Amino acid sequence: MAKCDVCGKDELLPYRCSYCGGTFCADHRLPEKHGCEGLYDIPVKVKRDIGVERRREGRRQYGVEYYDPALKRRNPLEAYGYNNVILAIITVMFAVSIIYRPVFGLLALYPHDFYLHPWQLVTSIFMHGSFDHYLVNAIVLLFFGSELERRVGGKNYLKIFLLSGIAGNAMYIAFSYATGSFAPAVGASGAIYGIMGTLAIIAPEIRVLLFFFIPLSIRMAVVLFAAYDLLMTPFSIFTGVAHVAHLGGLAVGIYFGERFRALRRRYY
Repeated sequence: MAKCDVCGKDELLPYRCSYCGGTFCADHRLPEKHGCEGLYDIPVKVKRDIGVERRREGRRQYGVEYYDPALKRRNPLEAYGYNNVILAIITVMFAVSIIYRPVFGLLALYPHDFYLHPWQLVTSIFMHGSFDHYLVNAIVLLFFGSELERRVGGKNYLKIFLLSGIAGNAMYIAFSYATGSFAPAVGASGAIYGIMGTLAIIAPEIRVLLFFFIPLSIRMAVVLFAAYDLLMTPFSIFTGVAHVAHLGGLAVGIYFGERFRALRRRYY
């Protein structure tokens, strides 16, 4: 089983182009259908598929590079998958925080003096306060993070993850100063909401199981999560959950979703 380099479709019996070395489905196996890089080396004249060229141009414009096997070999992190790397980091950081608790105080986000420790805006995203907190976020990342990375590419996925997490932390800092509650915060929830928000826009066909047995479209699930967080935000000082951080991450995710949806309309 392999994915088509053009459309991402899973193909049981993929076609490998003898001119560019790419892997393609039945619909894109011909050189003119996948904008073959070695097309001009073919001894006969073959007309290029202009639609493929437009899609390729659009992907580059928005930072979604066309698949290049040689490039992928040169970038081991992207070859392994940025989402897998993030999962490995949060797992290691959770284990380290259990073994050596002082690391929690160094890397968690403390709103009252974050400007003295600016790295906490990023490091806190990879920290978790309890096993159930870590487990839920890891499961969501495993399924939805991998799907988003497959659709938008590793570099764009990493951008969405980090910017959503940082925006969520910024929203929590603003909330802390507004309410006078400066409890430390950790977790990838803001980044995960960004991932879900982007997928809700560019892949509305995805179905999720709410509480593992209620089927919903991803858009409906995101709307319900956002409504709950909005309702619970005033009570965050009592619950200890940074609901406002979830909303901040979701806003960034929706922004990127709209960007990629515009790309899809223009080039696909």
